[in-house]
Amino acid sequence: MDRQVRLVAGALVLLGLALGLLVHPAFQLLSAGIAGGLVFSALTNTCGMALMLGKLPYNRGGAAGGGASLDATLARLRNAQGA
Repeated sequence: MDRQVRLVAGALVLLGLALGLLVHPAFQLLSAGIAGGLVFSALTNTCGMALMLGKLPYNRGGAAGGGASLDATLARLRNAQGA
């Protein structure tokens, strides 16, 4: 889950910076919002993004996600492509 949070946070920061440079400077507020969320997460030892990502089907155990982790799902997809 930690890796997914870092991936999404980093992607959103880069997206905000790119859109801020190429489209309109106000898009940099997206990067600032993600940075603020990371600071809040560190201060409170909670992570709202992890809570949201945890609701995705491949991050749930049981019937909803089949009990498979994202790493296992990606490994199955790689094996299927290689076969």
